[in-house]
Amino acid sequence: MFDPILISIDESKRQIVGYAPERAEEFQEESARLANKSFEKALKSSNWNEVILMSGGSASGKTEFLSEHLNEFEGIIFDGTLPTIKGAEIKIKEIKKAKKKPIICAVLPDDLKRAFVAFLGRDRKFSDEYFYKTHSGARNTLLQIARTHPEVEIRIYESSYRGATLFFQKIVFRSSQELIEFLEKSQYTEDEILNLVKIL
Repeated sequence: MFDPILISIDESKRQIVGYAPERAEEFQEESARLANKSFEKALKSSNWNEVILMSGGSASGKTEFLSEHLNEFEGIIFDGTLPTIKGAEIKIKEIKKAKKKPIICAVLPDDLKRAFVAFLGRDRKFSDEYFYKTHSGARNTLLQIARTHPEVEIRIYESSYRGATLFFQKIVFRSSQELIEFLEKSQYTEDEILNLVKIL
């Protein structure tokens, strides 16, 4: 059994001189650039056939999901939020060019208010706008990829708490149309998320 190749935008920040968690947002662009370079290198050098692109807004539970469900995955994992369609399509194109299979694993919290509380309590500090942007963008990206790239497998997991324990439930769809309909109903604009969490 081999460990997966895990490439994380958040972990890439630690490679940058001067990085401090309380200033994480300042280092986001550079850490994404470093992670993308590592991803390109892994695609060329690895013999694994499958590549997972993580998706989901900040503080959705992706880190916990990775350690619990993907620790024995035999492939490459790119851990980010997948907030833009352009970025997702670039990644998918790179994966296919490397003759590997792209898989999107999305973690959607059952309660955005709960996720926002977790976001505010993290050591890595970002502006509130970053939360709205990543949750809205990730959901829109999933919908557009489902519509335009039916060949890409999309796996959706809902994160929820039972007491103090975070659980993940895979949502099963009988068809691609059912997946699209679910994602259509799961969309939020940044303003809608702001209005949802601002009472906290």
